Amino acid sequence: MEFDVGAEGAAFEGRAGVWRFVEGFARSWREPIRAGDGCSYEELAGAECRLRSPLPIALWDAYGLLGRRADLTSVQDQLLPLEQLRIADGALVFRLENQAVAEWAVLQEDLEKDDPPVVFRRTDGSAPDWSPFLDRFSLACVEMVLSESVLAHDEDRADNRPLGESEILDAPPAGFERLLSLPDYPMWALDAGVVRWFSSPDALLRVDGGDWLWALGRTAPALDAVRALLPGDWINRPW
Repeated sequence: MEFDVGAEGAAFEGRAGVWRFVEGFARSWREPIRAGDGCSYEELAGAECRLRSPLPIALWDAYGLLGRRADLTSVQDQLLPLEQLRIADGALVFRLENQAVAEWAVLQEDLEKDDPPVVFRRTDGSAPDWSPFLDRFSLACVEMVLSESVLAHDEDRADNRPLGESEILDAPPAGFERLLSLPDYPMWALDAGVVRWFSSPDALLRVDGGDWLWALGRTAPALDAVRALLPGDWINRPW
């Protein structure tokens, strides 16, 4: 049975459920997670020693599972290698936008929580304060894996395009449903609104602030079906 992102995402509970979801998604939609794809206990303990700070259990989970899987964590934006984790302005920074104009972090006051909230900020001076992103680190990892997959440089299964001025995707297109595991969350770009996800058994859609549409098909025909359902100026269209 194929992995239905919407159905599986609606069902997971707690950190263990999140990691089962990530493993199932990788196995069916990308490449399976295998032994050696994560960081070792010694590497994680060494990062705590270097930072002189505890790391949340959810961060241990994430790096231990897929800390070396750049295709799931760092296609566009980057999950920082353990040796690059840093404390800055009262927060542990763990993810960086690809042009270094935004970063994601956990506030120091939350580092002893098992699955703490994640915050973000712009680094160009336009919005220097930390702002809420998602309320669980593990959920931010789901967002990371799905986003890096949708942004993958796979022209057979991934595509994107601008949304037209009158094109509104607040409601699911035909055959899709809201991806309930991911609530609306802020787009890092200043004043860009929220990011919203929709899923079908064979495709994922990410809508960025009502301005841009990203699509991932489980197969190439699934992506073609999305293009037919939502016609427009697709960047990677094969015609």
